[in-house]
Amino acid sequence: MAAKILAAGHWLLAACQPCRFGKQPVTIGQWRIGEARKLALVLFSKVIGHAALKAKLIGNIREGRVAHAQLFMGPRGGGNLAMALAYGRYLLCQERDTVDACGKCSSCLQMNKLEHPDVHLEFPIFFTEKVKVCEPFTPQWRQAVLAEPYLDVEQWRDQLESENKQLRMGVDIAQEIQRKLSLRSFMGGYKVMLIWLPELMDTAAANKLLKVLEEPEPNTVFLLVSTDAEQLLATILSRAQLVKVPALRPTELAEALRERFTELGPDESMAIALRSEGDLLEAVDMANKNEEELFVFFRDWLRACFRREVSVAVEFGEAFQKMGRERQKSLMRYGLYLIRQCALQWQNVPELVRVLGQEHEFVQNFSKLMNHNNVDGIRRELETAHYHVERNANPKILFSDLSYKMMGLLRMPATA
Repeated sequence: MAAKILAAGHWLLAACQPCRFGKQPVTIGQWRIGEARKLALVLFSKVIGHAALKAKLIGNIREGRVAHAQLFMGPRGGGNLAMALAYGRYLLCQERDTVDACGKCSSCLQMNKLEHPDVHLEFPIFFTEKVKVCEPFTPQWRQAVLAEPYLDVEQWRDQLESENKQLRMGVDIAQEIQRKLSLRSFMGGYKVMLIWLPELMDTAAANKLLKVLEEPEPNTVFLLVSTDAEQLLATILSRAQLVKVPALRPTELAEALRERFTELGPDESMAIALRSEGDLLEAVDMANKNEEELFVFFRDWLRACFRREVSVAVEFGEAFQKMGRERQKSLMRYGLYLIRQCALQWQNVPELVRVLGQEHEFVQNFSKLMNHNNVDGIRRELETAHYHVERNANPKILFSDLSYKMMGLLRMPATA
């Protein structure tokens, strides 16, 4: 059995091969500010993909079927916030056509800056003794969304520089919602209440929101934008019309990447799109940070773990410590993605494997080391490491511990 394991792991001992993107790593600049601003106009035409969903939402408005509460539910980086903002703009547009808002009327010009007087914005914040409502943070939130309409909670936390504080929405925010909705419409039409990440409301705030949803003001539309509906009260879910915003398709995401990163070729953009699993933020992060380096690091680290080279593993731990927290999290997410692909290959469903080039070779070979006794352990250890990175564990100690556990898992025989 040991001979079989060594045979299966022989590829880990080979010298590093040239990177699949060519002899030199691809150097990709930061996402261009101009492109971000174009997307920040939050027109339907600027939201990536989801053509059928856009048509349905536009049709509902044109036919007068506007539900008073709608839950835009979707995964990180899929565009639920951007879609909700585009919907709100179209609803308020004074000269909309059959496919999009005009982009030129007074309402659209105000939406360009997210400063429409009838659009109210609520979102999670970190509380202080004096501040427990959103209004003081609204300029920052506008700035964050205008820079990245696909904003997620980690980016918002970084914007607030509240890394070690809990973002939440309390009863004071629920009262703020009630106060804003008691105001008359400034433009004489709809009032839009956009609530981003309502799953972060505490119970008291959620109950107050429920009462408002049960007895809405006339011409008031709630747009709830969530990535985790399981955390919402069932009674809130039952009172909102669900709008499912799925992850982006690989072809849609690859095209969006090429528009923003002109250095990327078709193969590179598709490879990143496949690895990011429809998450624009993850794809942009991979492009900005030269994702190829993550592959080389992860592959060579596993090679050292298989050989049980403790001194080399310690060096990897030191390199991991220097990466920075976001880069460390990216490595763990990327590793989990590759392990999922290996598991699919091991389960003999290669048609579901989404990797190209050298990663495909990695998956084919590494899957030979997987068995019923170690596959779940490998996944679990990487997930646990990601969890502890998020909570500011000592990175060197964390990665060293992960390395020692991987040394045992990679050599674990199928009959153990």
